[in-house]
Order: sequence, then C-alpha cells, then structure tokens
Amino acid sequence: MTIDESGVAEVVLDRPPANAIDLLTLTELKQAAEVLSVDRSVRVVLLSSALDPIFAGGFDLDFLPMIRAFHEVANAWVRIPSPTIAVIGGHAAGGGCELALACDFRVMARGRATIGLPEVKLGLLPSGGGTTRLPRLIGRAAALDLLLRGRLIGADEAERIGLITLAAEPQDLDHLARGLAAELAALPPLAVREIKRCVDLGLDGPVSAGLALEERGNLALAGTADAREGVAAFNERRPPAFKGA
Repeated sequence: MTIDESGVAEVVLDRPPANAIDLLTLTELKQAAEVLSVDRSVRVVLLSSALDPIFAGGFDLDFLPMIRAFHEVANAWVRIPSPTIAVIGGHAAGGGCELALACDFRVMARGRATIGLPEVKLGLLPSGGGTTRLPRLIGRAAALDLLLRGRLIGADEAERIGLITLAAEPQDLDHLARGLAAELAALPPLAVREIKRCVDLGLDGPVSAGLALEERGNLALAGTADAREGVAAFNERRPPAFKGA
C-alpha cells in the first residue's frame, strides 16, 4: 500500500496466477482498510491489480468457509471514510466482482475484461454480498438478469446498466482512474467524507433519518476552515485550497 503527497492511496492485488481470494488476501485487505480508515491524510483510495488479465477471482474453492471473513473485509472497505475506486483492468468474477461492489467507484477496461457473478452455474449463490449490494446498485431487474443467468459482461454493458462508473480503452484505464482520483482528492475531504457517510447511513433508514443526518452534517461542516475557504474562493473567483480542517 502506498499514499502519495496528494492523499491518493493505492492498494494493489498481487497473488499470481489469478488473484484468487484466500485467507491471506482477506487478512491483508482488512488490515489495509483499517489503516486507510484512520489515516486522515488519505483523500481517496485506488484498488487495482498487478496482474493484467485479472482484477480478482473468486474464493479459493478450498476456502468456502471464508464467507464470513469476506463479509468482514467487504464491510471494512465500505466503511473507509474516503472515496474508493476499483480499477478493473481484467476479469472480475465472483468474489472479484463483490470486492469491486464494496468500492464507491468502478472504472473498467474495454476488451477482454469481464465482470459478473457466475456462481449459479456451479450450483451456488454469490455469498460475498452480491445478492445484496448488486440490486442496491443497479436495481432488482438488472441484478436478477446477471445473478440468475450467471452472465459475465464487458465494460460497455456494465457502464450502461450502472454496474461500473466509467469504461475506458485498456491503454487509458490508468489515466482515467488517476484523473478521477485527483479530482476527488482536490475536493474538501471533510465534506466528501460526510456526504459518503450520509448516503451510506441514509440508505439503511427512513427518509426522515437521512434528512436529520444531512442537517447535523451541514451544521458541523459550516464551522470548518474548508467551508470558509470554499466560500472565500468562490467570492474571490480563485481556485480553493482545502486543508481538511
């Protein structure tokens, strides 16, 4: 894991030959999420793969009892306060797709890369959050089309149905992902984290609870130096310089 001077952190999956998700990988991913959750210098997180043809595979078939461990890891990634971006340059099937679903943004290369949840074809079901997070993201009908048929789809279809945020040509993927990361890192981090918190908590409760979250969040942000800087920069017609305070 690395963190650059602008606050962009990067976690790279590197378990040849297929980045299959085993107990060691889960332990390392959870540890990374825990560090990223408390390091206030982090403004955005990239999750990528060192293996060109693969983002991440499914569970090792010898490790089916790891379902609860995978849930803990995915939940830990969801709870990272800063925005997270899955950079999908290769196949993301099964657990790899579910890992990407635990991120806030997904950017994916066109071409050979596919994404989906094919577990039904093994007589199983996605058990790393696929049946829960996928319909919340793309809706029930589109989710059932992928889940019940076990389809693996390319970047353009994934972008069309909302499974990924952006599709890119393979040679442009890294540039696109880092451009998005730079855009997010330049925003006021306190406001970014509070918006993400309100969305995540608000989805699990009634609208009235979500409105209360917004009210409390804005009251807290209004007194920050970043809010004062944002208003001053707007009035002075200059780029803001947010400090995260």
